[in-house]
Amino acid sequence: MTRPRLVFAHANGFTGASYRRFLEPLARRFELFPLDRLGHDPAFPVTDNWPALCDELLVQVRRFDEPVIGVGHSMGGVLMLMAAAVEPQAFRCVVMLDSPLMVGRDAIALRAAKRLGLADRVTPAGRSRSRRTAWPDHDAMGHYLRRRSLFSRFTPDALEDYIHGATRRLGDGSVELVFETAVEVAIFRHLPDRLHGLSRRLAVPSALLAGRQSDLLTPARRQRLRRHGIEVRETPGGHMFPMEEPQAAREALVATIDHLLKGTR
Repeated sequence: MTRPRLVFAHANGFTGASYRRFLEPLARRFELFPLDRLGHDPAFPVTDNWPALCDELLVQVRRFDEPVIGVGHSMGGVLMLMAAAVEPQAFRCVVMLDSPLMVGRDAIALRAAKRLGLADRVTPAGRSRSRRTAWPDHDAMGHYLRRRSLFSRFTPDALEDYIHGATRRLGDGSVELVFETAVEVAIFRHLPDRLHGLSRRLAVPSALLAGRQSDLLTPARRQRLRRHGIEVRETPGGHMFPMEEPQAAREALVATIDHLLKGTR
């Protein structure tokens, strides 16, 4: 029996390889296609509201002769939603993993911050500008990351996947991140603020899977998204729940995909 195709889009600052052991068990159910490093092709520059990034994702999805299941974490989920709105025939369903869907008052506030030059204060762009990008070796990188809040709850396997999947080794043995800081900052600064009503108009089944302890998709924000017609489900963990609670995340993801596809067969 042919496995359904699942295209996975990573979060900003990460790579497809960063999710290796999160995704691997899903290969029993799906034919997996993790995207490598969105935002780095000069043909698809990062601009306000990410139109070219959406185009870049669509180029990848168009490789397939049948509709795919689109799954994306954070930035990747937003792009999947945007791409499905442009070409619904290319998708069977879309699942967003703790994605920053700025609608209603969030969109208004973000739009104002951009206009006033304050995007670095209201998005992670300000923190990303000064993040460390190189280490003497992988061990030194791991020691450093374990003390950072973003990575503190990663499982050992997930941290190792990031250490090896998001870096390149240089000639002197040192390692550096392959996701360019300037690209990461630009992506955060230009976070989409024009998503209002997109989910209601979408011709593709979709859902948002939120981390129950997420500092991004707080309970109030999850409730607001539901009022805007977005189906929100929950799973244990924070914003990085695929790396923090991978087994629970996989189970919730598969259950969500099955739920969305139930009425489309």
